[in-house]
Amino acid sequence: MRELTVFGSVNVDLVVRSEALPGPGETVVGGTFAVHCGGKGANQAVAAARAGAQVRFIGAVGDDEHGQLSRAALEAEGVDVRGLVTVDRPTGVALIAVDAAGQNQISVASGANDLARCSGEHDLFLTQLETPWPAPRARTVILNPAPARVWEGGTVDVLVPNEVEAMQLTGAQELAVAAARLAARAGQVLITAGGAGVLADGHLHPAFRVDPIDTTGAGDAFLGAYAAALAQGRGDA
Repeated sequence: MRELTVFGSVNVDLVVRSEALPGPGETVVGGTFAVHCGGKGANQAVAAARAGAQVRFIGAVGDDEHGQLSRAALEAEGVDVRGLVTVDRPTGVALIAVDAAGQNQISVASGANDLARCSGEHDLFLTQLETPWPAPRARTVILNPAPARVWEGGTVDVLVPNEVEAMQLTGAQELAVAAARLAARAGQVLITAGGAGVLADGHLHPAFRVDPIDTTGAGDAFLGAYAAALAQGRGDA
């Protein structure tokens, strides 16, 4: 079993569910409210731990109630949080609206995530772009380029954007073209395409059929499970 290091964001999600997503200047009433622990980094760490990986998490939270809640939630999932530091900035917060079909809109106040830093050498390393790009030194680097933006330096072995991010990063209009253009940036490219599945090595691997409830964190669940499979040495990862 390889040790998996996840470097990334920690947010507390403030979620409102309603029949429809509001448009610009529109107010939608009648929804329900809930608070969840989130952040792409924390989501991926939890998914990997639930899939059986030994996970070490590196990130930053504030000295506040949200930070305490997030740290306790990661510890409860068996994630090693010795690399989760407390900084002089509020814990990240995400405002999430979800409609009846499970589609979402997300706005994030990064807070402590902007001060997250990572150094040293690692074996299997998973990160995103909600925290500063660390140009990691690792045997295997998996990058989820979300939110979609350019990163400089460091080697990426596996690049895993979703279809929207792939289009934004390349300007392509088709997944196959986007994958070909991204191949110059990484050893392998996987593009997640929601209910259609995952495009990898020129083939679209179909997704399992589900009834979606909320698509928030769907890509994070995929990344965590994929990284866990690599950590376990599974050839079908």
